[in-house]
Amino acid sequence: MYRVETVGDDIDAAIEALPPEFVAGFLNLWAALGDDPWAAGRPYVASNPRGSQTATFGPDGRGLALFVVHDREHVVATWQIMVAPETRG
Repeated sequence: MYRVETVGDDIDAAIEALPPEFVAGFLNLWAALGDDPWAAGRPYVASNPRGSQTATFGPDGRGLALFVVHDREHVVATWQIMVAPETRG
């Protein structure tokens, strides 16, 4: 099990501001990060697979979380949460 934390002043506000339709997906992702963060995401930069990770959540995968896994401490440091605008096609 990993402890999932937020890093920075803006991230808690971003989580609180999530649209209601993204909350369940975000909570599922948060739980998955605590269980097995390496399986929950993929590298943010392909050439650095053990660096920052990214995972999507919510409707159409428009929610995005960026995080770093600290295996030695069993901590996942989540440093950005955002929601992409809905595209109309």
